[in-house]
Amino acid sequence: MSDNNTRNRDRDAVLSHLYDMLFQAWPLMRRRLLPSPAQQAGFGMPLSHVQVLAMLDHRGSLSISEISNSFGIAKPNITPLVDRLIEDGLVMRERNSADRRVVNVVICEEGRKRLAEIYRELCDHLFDWTRTLGEDDLRAFNEALETIVRLLSAQA
Repeated sequence: MSDNNTRNRDRDAVLSHLYDMLFQAWPLMRRRLLPSPAQQAGFGMPLSHVQVLAMLDHRGSLSISEISNSFGIAKPNITPLVDRLIEDGLVMRERNSADRRVVNVVICEEGRKRLAEIYRELCDHLFDWTRTLGEDDLRAFNEALETIVRLLSAQA
C-alpha cells in the first residue's frame, strides 16, 4: 500500500474521531456551560439576542449581513432579532461612514449594561461548574477552547 493511501486512511480515521468527539462534546457543553432555559428566561431575552449583543460589544459596528454570516442564519431571520434589540434600546442602527448605503448595528450603553449583568449571571453559572475542576484541568479546558476559537476563526 502506498504512503499516500496510508496517510489518507489515517486522516479519515482522525476526521471520523473528530466528528465523534464533536457529537459528544456539543450536548455536554450545552448542558454544562450554557444556562438552563429557566436561567435564560431570567435574562429577559433569548440567548441568541445575548450572543448578538456580545458580538457587537466585541467586534464593534456590524452590518446585518455580517451578523447573519457570523451566525450562519439568513438575513431575514436576523432582522427581526435586531429590530427587537432596537425596540429594547440595546442597539441602534447607524450609517456606515465609509459607505453611506450600508447601515450598521452598534451596541448602545444600555446594551452594554444589560450584557454585563447577563455575563455576571453566566459567570456565576460557569464558576459553579469549574469549582469541580482542578487547576490543571481548568487550564487545559481554557487552552482547548482558545485553540478551537483560533482554528475556527482562521477558516472564516
